[in-house]
Amino acid sequence: MHALRPYQQECLEHIRKDYLAGIRQVLCVLATGTGKTLIAAHLPQLLKDILPGRLLFIAHRNELLEQTIEKFHTWAPELKVGLEKAEHRADNDCDVIVACNATIGREGSTRMERFDWNTVSIIVCDEAHRVLGQSFLNVLEDSGVLREDSTKLLVGFTATPRRSNVTREQRKGLTTLDNEDLISLKSVFKKISYSYPIRKAIKENYLVPLKGYRVETATSLDNVKTTAGDFQVDELSQAVNIPDRNLLAVKAWKEHAEGRQTAAFTCDIRHAKDMAEVFASQGIVAKAIWGEDADRNEKLKLFNAGSITVLANCALLTEGWDSPGVSCILQARPTKSSTLFTQIVGRGTRLYPGKEDCVVLDLVDNYKRNSLVTLPSLLGLNPNFNLHGESATKAAAQIEELQEKHPGVDFTNLTDLSKIKAYVESVDLLSDPCPVEIKELSTLTWQRDQSGSYFIAIPEKREVSQEKQFWLYKHERLVIAQNELEEYVLSIVSTDEERELGIFKSLQEAFTTSDEVLHRCRPDRIKLMQREAVWHNNSASDSSKRYIKKLLGKKRAFGYCVCPVGVQCSGKAGDICGLCSKPQLTAGQASIVLTKLKNKN
Repeated sequence: MHALRPYQQECLEHIRKDYLAGIRQVLCVLATGTGKTLIAAHLPQLLKDILPGRLLFIAHRNELLEQTIEKFHTWAPELKVGLEKAEHRADNDCDVIVACNATIGREGSTRMERFDWNTVSIIVCDEAHRVLGQSFLNVLEDSGVLREDSTKLLVGFTATPRRSNVTREQRKGLTTLDNEDLISLKSVFKKISYSYPIRKAIKENYLVPLKGYRVETATSLDNVKTTAGDFQVDELSQAVNIPDRNLLAVKAWKEHAEGRQTAAFTCDIRHAKDMAEVFASQGIVAKAIWGEDADRNEKLKLFNAGSITVLANCALLTEGWDSPGVSCILQARPTKSSTLFTQIVGRGTRLYPGKEDCVVLDLVDNYKRNSLVTLPSLLGLNPNFNLHGESATKAAAQIEELQEKHPGVDFTNLTDLSKIKAYVESVDLLSDPCPVEIKELSTLTWQRDQSGSYFIAIPEKREVSQEKQFWLYKHERLVIAQNELEEYVLSIVSTDEERELGIFKSLQEAFTTSDEVLHRCRPDRIKLMQREAVWHNNSASDSSKRYIKKLLGKKRAFGYCVCPVGVQCSGKAGDICGLCSKPQLTAGQASIVLTKLKNKN
């Protein structure tokens, strides 16, 4: 068997542990390029003592099917693997059946009858965000894997678990794990067994860093219609497939990525051909490729061999295409779909000898209705964030550090790290940092970070390190973040650990539990975390004012008095200072100001 990376081994252990705990339907979310098929190839060996029988691997594209068979032969040569698709038939004695969902899942299909579903013990769905499609659900129904008494194991693998829900009327008569009106991934998968996001994979050097360049165009998308949550392809192509924009894309490529093996993503066949022609006119070897292209396989071979530098495609290379030499992604097809953009970017993240990073050239058009999906937005940054060729993951990490340093500052509107100092200084020091949507859910000082998660910093309590005999700070905070099954995960994060405390169906449940945890486990500090505590209305202390004065430094443009209490006025909240003619601060106001100013200098 092929040697496993640590996270791959962890994923397998989580799957086995969950199965033994009675959880039969699990979802594994791993970034593109981290070896999901390798994990699947190890499942028969991992579970042979508790799940003897065949493994059925389901995928939706020919490239995925072929790659899966090839990888199973390489990584699990002891297993007999057969293909079930169109004219291909797997032998009856196969250990692994690699099948196309359209072949075995169409209405009335009898392709799987000769194998006997009782001999299939493990079902793997690749690109599991597609599992709500009728053909996939038909397979799950025929196999019985979603029934309460089933002992089979269902494992879904995906890098992009977001999927539009469908109504139950659209999927009549099918067994699901819930009785909700809308069928979602939660209707098929009971738990996220393991998650390995792209940021962690890059940090641990299993994927290459992504460096982004924002290429702004003069094209407007305001009149392009939307269908099924994304731009209507024909109208989109008319808007963006214009000579000036195509030439701008080539110019940006020559400036930031010349010579790199490049996958360019376009709207349709005409756009792909036109883009390839513009590259060729500049002396660059480029070809267009599409689904029904008669020379498709030959072009892919030439590209992998380095004979073609730029491959312009439409709706072909987003899933199931593995060419690790790609070190540039040219995103010439604007989208509102994070799933599509994630798949596109994933084509360039794989490791390859001599490859140090992947450059993402993001053509960004004018669109006033809402934001387009861009490389920064995939990592929780503002969609308009300009990376200037820097690493996207490092930029996201820097923003998180800044959020820790300035917990009262809303960084969701930041678009340039080089302007961070001016941005922080421009924030209203007395603005309420608590998001409006959670004021009815909690009485504590929760805030929202740039990724959309909620957090509350727990005031420090110094503890002595027994080994090193010095004072240390734990920097504890509670975090509520939404996972891929649209559940809310409550975690505690500190310098010592990150530990999951619970998973909840609603945001209200998550906040109720988190506040109970704080009252029970940190009762000595709960008073300091109350949003409307009585002490907020008291006068700010002399020490607080001195500290604010120190942190303000020479920038004294502050609308409240920071003169020492009792010098020129009574010091009561709301009184006007006789020295500076400004109103006195309350203790609550001082707390907000100190939170925002602390460590800024």
